[in-house]
Amino acid sequence: MTTLVEIYDDGVEKDAADYLALIDCGGSPTYGMDAVNHIKDKVAKRKTTPKKLDLVVISHQDDDHNGLLGALGKELKTLDARVDSVHIGGLSWIQGNKDSVTEFLAAVKYAGTAVVFDAPAQSNYPDGGGTPTHFAVHKDVKFRLLISNLEVPGATADIVRNGSSAVVVVDNGINTVVLPGDATFQTMLAINTKLGGAQLTPQVLALEIPHHGALRTAVENYASGKKKTDLTWTIVNDFATKVMKPKSVGASAGPWNSDNHPVQEVIDVFIGTTEAAPSHTYVAFIFFQKKTMIQWATVTTDRAVETTIRQLVLHQKKRKLNAPPAAAGADFVVGHIVYRLTGALGMRPEEMVEFRPFRTFRMHGPDEDVVQAPEP
Repeated sequence: MTTLVEIYDDGVEKDAADYLALIDCGGSPTYGMDAVNHIKDKVAKRKTTPKKLDLVVISHQDDDHNGLLGALGKELKTLDARVDSVHIGGLSWIQGNKDSVTEFLAAVKYAGTAVVFDAPAQSNYPDGGGTPTHFAVHKDVKFRLLISNLEVPGATADIVRNGSSAVVVVDNGINTVVLPGDATFQTMLAINTKLGGAQLTPQVLALEIPHHGALRTAVENYASGKKKTDLTWTIVNDFATKVMKPKSVGASAGPWNSDNHPVQEVIDVFIGTTEAAPSHTYVAFIFFQKKTMIQWATVTTDRAVETTIRQLVLHQKKRKLNAPPAAAGADFVVGHIVYRLTGALGMRPEEMVEFRPFRTFRMHGPDEDVVQAPEP
């Protein structure tokens, strides 16, 4: 999960952005360096002296949300670039992950106020409604914390980390994009409660599906071996259909990832309010399917749903019982999901969401590159 917010004061995308905000910077070097290079390129083309990233937010400490900071720091150091403002979300930070953040800040010669790890729970949204505040702003675009550093008593260590993710709202007064990190059902419940079950405003143009579309943290009583109907979907359903009501949704996850993200049954919860879109495909994991079937699938849809893997082409149609999915071998079309957070009257809803492919990977196992073909 690596999200770069690029702001252009005249509303036209170009080489030089007027403001850059980085929300998370994680993933494996195999698939993440394209994002690192894109960020470096956008910083290099800034007209500021020195070159800079205006804002960096790390939602929480998991490697798939901050694991590329070291690589990015090295690249930005070659530009003598700076970072103006930093916000750190999440609880239970271990020293090694703290060191990764502080090393990145040293590489960009961060001179701002001291970053705070394991900060108290916070939000820019008052309980029961009212006008929200913000923690960063550029002209009409405001960055708000819907919730951050929520405590999840009695939870396992990974749920404490994920449930305390900073949930960031990017709001230009007309549309919003919601970036929830690895928010769990506990985080979603806190958001539902804070907003009183009312829809977030302005309208949510796009929502990154929490925790990459994970099933385990979306439902309230996950246990292996249960049927779909045995699981309780109330909180995530209220979050999706009453509080967010997103016009489009996306999920960030790599090919054949061992966590089996995103899960199609979780995506299904968020589809109901999305806009119609030209027919296209995305890749998801079909959880409630016979284990003898290949559970990764290329899904065709006419709704505004995207994942960072657009297409999966299997080289074999079947695999042996209990063999890993990757035993089939596959080509993956990998790309970035782009949301245009604009109020331009001439832009149709489907034009505000775009998938930009950048590689086709041929793989025979998790994280094993065989071919990196050029852009499709």
